[in-house]
Amino acid sequence: MEFAKKQYDGPFEAVMVELQIEDQMFKGIMYFPPNKFKRAHPIIIYFHGFPQLFTLQEIARNYQYLLEQGYALLIFNFRGYNLSDGVISIKNQVTDALKIIEFVNSMAKKQIIIKDDINILAHDFGGYIALITCSKINTINKLLMINPILDLKRHVKNNKFRESIAYINRFLPGYIKGISDVDSFIDFTNEELAQNQFNIDFFMNKVQTRDMKVIIGEKNKVTPIFEVEHYFNSIIKRENISIIKDMDHECYDEENLEVRSFFLKPSFN
Repeated sequence: MEFAKKQYDGPFEAVMVELQIEDQMFKGIMYFPPNKFKRAHPIIIYFHGFPQLFTLQEIARNYQYLLEQGYALLIFNFRGYNLSDGVISIKNQVTDALKIIEFVNSMAKKQIIIKDDINILAHDFGGYIALITCSKINTINKLLMINPILDLKRHVKNNKFRESIAYINRFLPGYIKGISDVDSFIDFTNEELAQNQFNIDFFMNKVQTRDMKVIIGEKNKVTPIFEVEHYFNSIIKRENISIIKDMDHECYDEENLEVRSFFLKPSFN
């Protein structure tokens, strides 16, 4: 797949991406590294969190240094968020993730992307979706999670989750689709979590990647450090859990240093 009419966001070639599942479209943008890096490229796919308030272009600017290291960068809105059709659900986000991987594999067949260097960078709830995705496929090279949501059942049952949904409905109406009826949304999410494929206690030991890392804030109350250690104890090296002093669930500049280090050298370039 070659893109005939090149467009640029600053120095980087950028291509709008639209993928369809049934009659619903989810949208994203793909950035390519500078021309000095010849194709095929390694790629990092960004899985956003909840409720995902930044534009795709803002996310790209935050991780511009990955483009400068030679990676292509693919950022998109899961269905139910912002630019994309549909409503939010665990199933929809996993289906979207698998569709994105399929799309990237199609580019690898065209030698635009390196098929053995497909990577995921995930934040917050995106980390949960990335783990489920990697429990279903074995083609992801590196998975990096920043302050991932892990014990989703605990969050859904917490009254603060209900308050967060009410806040979004009041101050960001229509920004996330499918949450206007809070009780129905929570009931539906609990029904999804009752399925083994979406329950971390069942899918965690099926996760397959060549390398994995977690970056978490020392003061993170959303996902406390002991929770990370509990879930990752058997599948990740202890040195690949990086705890950043004074950082809470939001990210600090120190997080960028950890990300850069993890992706410093593309594995197969």
